[in-house]
Amino acid sequence: MGLQTVESEKISFYARKILKKIESNFKIIPLNSLREDKYFLKYPLYITIEHEHEKGNVIASFDDVEAFAYSDNEFEAVDLLCREIIVLYEDLLENQENLGPLPQKWFSILQGFIRCN
Repeated sequence: MGLQTVESEKISFYARKILKKIESNFKIIPLNSLREDKYFLKYPLYITIEHEHEKGNVIASFDDVEAFAYSDNEFEAVDLLCREIIVLYEDLLENQENLGPLPQKWFSILQGFIRCN
């Protein structure tokens, strides 16, 4: 077995180890509801769940609009994120005439997902 083969196997081993560590801290899940009767999702929102094991926190985020929430458990973090998305949507809707480029992009993204009842 040549030196190049040994090095290649080491790299593969450590790459798999690193990926496994990352996957144990992060996951992407579909959010099918904002958990409020007034708002419905046309399509699932894919959110990220991050476990900060050393701090005991769970962070739920929808990065497309820079919305996030954290708690000590996954259910509450997701619930708080739903609320954060609704508050952001309502703020953007109320001020849509005065939005800068980034908030306008967020509003456009949220309009593509959210339907009001």
